Amino acid sequence: MLLKRHQANPIIAPEDMPFACYTVMNAGATLFKGKVLLLLRVETLERKTAFHVATSDDGIHFEVCPDAINYPLSYTEERTNPAHRFDMRITEIEGVYYVCHAAWIGYGCCIGMATTEDFINFKPMPYLSEPMNRNAVLFPEKINGLYARLDRPQTNTESGEIWVSYSPDLEFWGRSLPVQLPTMPWSGKKKGSGCIPVKTDKGWLEVYHATAKTCSSENYYLGVCLLDLEDPSKIIAAPTDMILAAQEPYECMGQTPNVVFTGGGVVMPDGTYNIYYGGADTRMCLAQTTVQELVDFCLAGSIEA
Repeated sequence: MLLKRHQANPIIAPEDMPFACYTVMNAGATLFKGKVLLLLRVETLERKTAFHVATSDDGIHFEVCPDAINYPLSYTEERTNPAHRFDMRITEIEGVYYVCHAAWIGYGCCIGMATTEDFINFKPMPYLSEPMNRNAVLFPEKINGLYARLDRPQTNTESGEIWVSYSPDLEFWGRSLPVQLPTMPWSGKKKGSGCIPVKTDKGWLEVYHATAKTCSSENYYLGVCLLDLEDPSKIIAAPTDMILAAQEPYECMGQTPNVVFTGGGVVMPDGTYNIYYGGADTRMCLAQTTVQELVDFCLAGSIEA
């Protein structure tokens, strides 16, 4: 497969954390002050979710802050009663970091967002969707004067496809259209955006997750596509081959078997594209490639729009 697992995998496991915990997984990723920063989803031994910042000079060896971030509640909390937040994505736009995440509330799963400039202080924004919606990924620049995001609206927890929506102010969203990726045996159950889209001269490069049912589990895979720069609901190229599947013990054994789930990638100074992913909803892992390799793969093995 195209993505190459790092030999140090898993790069962060529960036993590596500076405190006792059950899992560490599904981190958002970005560059911050010259370092790779991960916003880790951590489950305590009570199975309560907290978020911890981890930083690294080389993108492989991380120092984890033992104190959880003080992540704010939305001002609508008294009416929506959020019980669970998870799976951060981080987009930097002009020095401001926008953190999107899923939030289970009394009515289902919604999209939440907060902004930060230091990963210490976070400013909440209103919930940005009705139930059910999740896997929100904000594009790193405006498209035709509007903010744009990918997400996964769904009628229930068993299915869902990637959509693109637009906003003038990051609060009111519309002009929504589906991204009609090919459905393959490895992607027939659901598809959701993963990494922050990377702008290339061939289109927006997006690494996404997809799932398929087997006789014993619902397996997760990673795929990749190129979306039109001016209208990312249009597919430039979408290979029918997966780029990563759960095969290693640290991906197949854990809280949720057979899962590779990415919430972010970072293009390193040497051109390596580090894709950070959760293994079996239990530990953090790293796979590597380059943006150009992914673009070439898309164009060589694609279904043309």
